[in-house]
Amino acid sequence: MILAGTAAGILLLAGVITLLLPSNKAVENVPVGTEQTAQAGRLVAPVPYADSDGSDNGGPSIDWGTIGPVQQAETYTYTAAPQAPDMVPEFGRVSTDWFSDAAFLGDSLTAGIAYYDINVGGALVLGYEGTSPNQIVNRAALKNTNEDDAEQVPLDILAEQQPAKLYLLIGTNALAGLGNDEGFLAYYGKLLDELQSTLPNSMIFVQSILNVRPEALDQAPGLTPERVGSMNDKIKEMCKERGFYYLNLTEAFTGEDGYLTADYAQNDGIHLTVAGYSHWVDYLCTHVPYNKNNPYQQGSTYYLSDELRQLIADLP
Repeated sequence: MILAGTAAGILLLAGVITLLLPSNKAVENVPVGTEQTAQAGRLVAPVPYADSDGSDNGGPSIDWGTIGPVQQAETYTYTAAPQAPDMVPEFGRVSTDWFSDAAFLGDSLTAGIAYYDINVGGALVLGYEGTSPNQIVNRAALKNTNEDDAEQVPLDILAEQQPAKLYLLIGTNALAGLGNDEGFLAYYGKLLDELQSTLPNSMIFVQSILNVRPEALDQAPGLTPERVGSMNDKIKEMCKERGFYYLNLTEAFTGEDGYLTADYAQNDGIHLTVAGYSHWVDYLCTHVPYNKNNPYQQGSTYYLSDELRQLIADLP
């Protein structure tokens, strides 16, 4: 009886131990980004925009091979940040070297960059006084005041130069009067399509239309904060549809009263002072999509020394 009881006890204990031991069942591979393992949303540093081949042109996902957090799977997909978010947020600060392969396109506000000799890293400045989206779309010959009034067809210049980046700011002239909003938006959309076709490999940044001072509304009654805001909302949606980068430049130039900040405005209440242009460039330098190869200024959040750049040169 004692032996039988002992044997039964041993069998019972063996069963308990068997239950406690882990089984040999393979752990199911769970892609990163699911509810069980999603950590990307809590990353502090921005995720570089890169293709699955490691290039810097942007893309929805990156194949990181066998390296992964917590659990090693044969392969898994890391979902990167979108190529063009609704609005470009603040990401450190780049030097004006960033603009060395860029072009600026717009009206007299853009022309002022060259007129006041604002440092934009040698960028191509295509500023045409009084111009609107319809004139560029219709390929009108426009006078570049900074090139001895040379007549230019902006789309032809861009097609020839193929800048890596384009900064667009246009719409003030078209909205100055109480005109047809639908017509303006239709031409604006056509302009974006023309730019996309002309510059298929360029990063296109669309800057929001600026407000004006209240005294400017006498000569430009269509530029009320409400109308400008409504048009900017529509432009933002157009950018989202096309994958363009939208820059809310207006937020940096609007005071608490809803109008253009007085310190940045010329006497006409529409054009910018030198201080305004400096503020403009400062905003652009702090609103660049993150990339480890960007020329971040020393002391900026994402600045990398030459030594660190060499260490991470092979990383995506």
